[in-house]
Amino acid sequence: MDDEKKKKKGNKLDLNLLPSSVKERYAAMGILPKPQIPKANIQVDVQRMKQKKIEKEQPIEQKLESVEIKASEKKQLEKVFQMLKKKDVDYFDMKDVDKMLRFLGVALNKSEIDLMLWEVDENLDGKVSWTEFLNMYKKCTIDKTGLEPKSLFHMVQFLMYLPPDRKDPKITVEDTLELLYVRFGRQSLDSEIHAIFGDEEKNKDGQEKAISFSEYMEKINERAIQQRKLRKEEQKQQFQYFKKEKN
Repeated sequence: MDDEKKKKKGNKLDLNLLPSSVKERYAAMGILPKPQIPKANIQVDVQRMKQKKIEKEQPIEQKLESVEIKASEKKQLEKVFQMLKKKDVDYFDMKDVDKMLRFLGVALNKSEIDLMLWEVDENLDGKVSWTEFLNMYKKCTIDKTGLEPKSLFHMVQFLMYLPPDRKDPKITVEDTLELLYVRFGRQSLDSEIHAIFGDEEKNKDGQEKAISFSEYMEKINERAIQQRKLRKEEQKQQFQYFKKEKN
């Protein structure tokens, strides 16, 4: 009798070995429990999300007032503003930007240059004052969304790196060190240099690499694409997190 029980027990059907189509049919009939879908383990920084919400709700004027610009940054900003504007006025316009772009080896049409100014020309008078210039720099440096227009900012940033007495408008790693250190600190310095100059800081002949404004913009655009992908993934994770919390 015991042997017969063991035999029957040994012939017991293992439901886990059934084909998936059969298990699904049995689950629909209530014979098997419906399979549980494991929830994704999403790492979301809730405090950071709350801080972002606070910053988003904060008026832009209040944000800009709280932005600190270090002395070395302001000195370079003043240098660039003086480079762009004419001697007898306290602003620069489309013609001044066109002249500077040509010096940097870039030729844009009137509409493209007009758009660069429109991005920062708060009173729409066709001129960029020092206040508008400074606000533009602050807005772009605190922007974490990638949505702030930065056409003029990128040109200004390049000119901040460029020594004023250099006739060939190219920048080296050494030119960028002070400003990058002031803005990003030692911890992020290497990654910022890599983002601008790539893997190699020197040419094949051993000379320090010097890049033009066009080459600089290529690197800036590459980085913008990468950051956009990261933000998209982060938004996806946040959506999944809130969906999980709601359920």
